[in-house]
Amino acid sequence: MARRSGCLALLLVPLLLLAARVMVPVWINDQRLARMVDRIREYPLPPGTGFGYFDPQVEVSGDSGDCLYTIRFELFTERRVQEVLDHYRQAKIEDPDGDLGDYEVAAFTLFDEPGAPVDDTSGTSSVIIHLDGMYDDDGWADRRCD
Repeated sequence: MARRSGCLALLLVPLLLLAARVMVPVWINDQRLARMVDRIREYPLPPGTGFGYFDPQVEVSGDSGDCLYTIRFELFTERRVQEVLDHYRQAKIEDPDGDLGDYEVAAFTLFDEPGAPVDDTSGTSSVIIHLDGMYDDDGWADRRCD
């Protein structure tokens, strides 16, 4: 029985190494993005603004080896949507490559919610901040970037 277990373990080693080879780049890039999310959360919020109920969402995709990322997070604010958007557009938050402000920022709000205003001059509302950027894979071959 012990001999069978040893042979089985030897057969599994190459599969485990292959799985590690595929997953390590994903884990490294996920860690880089998680640090950026931490920097976003530490960045001062506009006055009268707080984070929403949900943690920021991070999505990674790619095209021909370029790693594209999207980070979305919700804010509750008493400010106009344009003020909040301008606040994050002028922010110099370090991206996964270490560059400052090397991403695009957009803001979304739901105007068809019950009680939501019909223009952007409203009081309290929910705003979704959407950051899009690109980072170098540094030769790690993250399969999501293909």
